[in-house]
Amino acid sequence: MRRFYRLAQASLRSQLASRSPGVPRAPAQLLLKGQETTQGSASTSWLKGWGIVGATAATSTMFLGTSSAFAAPIPQAEVVQADGVRVEASGGARVQHKVIFVLGGPGSGKGTQCGRLLEDFPDIAHFSAGDLLRAHVQSGSKEGNEVAEMIRNGAIVPAEITVGLLQKAMAESGKSKILIDGFPRNASNRDTFLKMVGYDCEMVLFFDCPEQVLEARILGRNQGRTDDNVETIKKRFRVFIEQSMPVIEQYTSLGKVARINTDRPVDEIYKEVKRLVAEV
Repeated sequence: MRRFYRLAQASLRSQLASRSPGVPRAPAQLLLKGQETTQGSASTSWLKGWGIVGATAATSTMFLGTSSAFAAPIPQAEVVQADGVRVEASGGARVQHKVIFVLGGPGSGKGTQCGRLLEDFPDIAHFSAGDLLRAHVQSGSKEGNEVAEMIRNGAIVPAEITVGLLQKAMAESGKSKILIDGFPRNASNRDTFLKMVGYDCEMVLFFDCPEQVLEARILGRNQGRTDDNVETIKKRFRVFIEQSMPVIEQYTSLGKVARINTDRPVDEIYKEVKRLVAEV
């Protein structure tokens, strides 16, 4: 029986590949790793168990051997999905990255740990939302100058700009896993990311550390940053608690948060971080 289904799968793939350009395509999906489809019926659910999902009854009918499966034009493109890559009928590919948000108060060690991960995982890219925005402002481009003007006037930079910069960086990275450091800072950031990117993170690494430890670290790191003073540090920590913690709590309810105590030796922290990232 299983041999029959394997032959049927091969037959359907062959028919999909051999159709002439003038024949309308049905929005079929090939789900190679048990991935879910947002469309379906009783028949498509049954087919999914064997690796083929027709998004409409037409494709299911074709699987069962009825010649009228593609009688009516269907505008959606055929999509083949494997290892996170969506390949559309036009031949283009869009990668769905495995995104890891890295959150924690100022001085919690986000940058240090992300830097070490890059050394051990060649398939990972690391981006800081703040660094991307600063580079955009300093680029001298028309758009960058407009953002600089917003900042000078005390206006809030729209989340769409930050997410757009992240999207561009992700697309150009050539990597399958993406660490995004210091993002989302608030619920608006998260909502905009979901709307523009179209999918959520795989995991949130939350570097949890007491405020007094963070303060001592920042004051002792001597990086020459103008915001490395006690008053500004306390303000940044309050902003993190008020705006970022609700996002972390939301992801905790979704079972996506790995809470890591960073008030301990760096190597000990990294051992745990490395294990978590390797599992994504």
